[in-house]
Amino acid sequence: MSEDGGREGTRRVRALRVVGPDPATPPPPAAPPTTPPVAPPPVRTPPRPHDDAGRRSPHRPGRGTARIPVYPRVPTGPLRLPSTSFAGRPRPGDEEPTTTPQTLPRLVPADLPDVGSEPVEPVGPLPVEDVDLDEGAGERERLRARAEHFTAEDDVLTTARERAAEHGIVPIGAGAAAALTFLASAGRARAVVEIGTGAGIGTVSLLRGMPREGLLTSIDTEATHQRLTRITCAEAGFGSGRVRMITGRALEVLPRLSDSAYDLVLVDAATVEYPRYLAEAVRLLRPGGVVVLDNVCWTGRVTDPARRDAISAALRETVRMVRTDERLAPLLLPVSDGLLCASLLG
Repeated sequence: MSEDGGREGTRRVRALRVVGPDPATPPPPAAPPTTPPVAPPPVRTPPRPHDDAGRRSPHRPGRGTARIPVYPRVPTGPLRLPSTSFAGRPRPGDEEPTTTPQTLPRLVPADLPDVGSEPVEPVGPLPVEDVDLDEGAGERERLRARAEHFTAEDDVLTTARERAAEHGIVPIGAGAAAALTFLASAGRARAVVEIGTGAGIGTVSLLRGMPREGLLTSIDTEATHQRLTRITCAEAGFGSGRVRMITGRALEVLPRLSDSAYDLVLVDAATVEYPRYLAEAVRLLRPGGVVVLDNVCWTGRVTDPARRDAISAALRETVRMVRTDERLAPLLLPVSDGLLCASLLG
């Protein structure tokens, strides 16, 4: 080794000695020994209680593990209260199924002087003719009146009724007139026959349901009735080309009309001729056509077997013919004085 190399090594050793810690300086105090943190033991959460059906009951931390009662489910919709009819009886389906029927005591006469002095025979059932078995008749009458005037008539039909009263004409009822408009509209009736013109109430009601290209043929023996009908049609806005008036007896005019050429036939004329009118109407109808007969109930006299007059007998025969004819699909509408309808099956 050279002399320069030796000197350089000596200087490095001396430098290290100078840089090192001074032996006269006291050492810093030792830091206290650190103890590693000890993890707390795991807390076991008790299982949630179960209800009777095996479902977990809700559990909230901090509120203990007390069992929360489970209540039976109830419907959340609106409550339905049992409604009653006008007679105070619940409607069918509203009675409680678990209600035990009660046995009411039989009624005894209340006008006896001394009930305990002698035995009293309980009153049995009254004769059928003395008891109103149908307690809902009053409610049905109100509903029928509501249906009769469900569709309000305008000034045209109201004025036509006034003219009919002045000339002694019995017009078709308001409910039946509304039914004619409905039937003519539902069947798209383009060719219609009216037996009995009256004051034009039925005529206008039919025209209002027919399409614009439809033609109505009206038959009546009275020229005065047809004149009143033309006035009513003009007031309703229907021109003379929509109605063909034929003056004469219907049983003489109907045979001259074509078979299976009409969509609707209205019968509102001489009641005693209804059976013959019905036979002619069925001949005139195309398949699917409808025949309508007004006043078939005749203020309830038809259902009275004691009445044997010509009108009641003719109406009973008409109803029998409609119900027994296999070519017809019958329907009785309880509007006005009874509207008997029948559709010709295809």
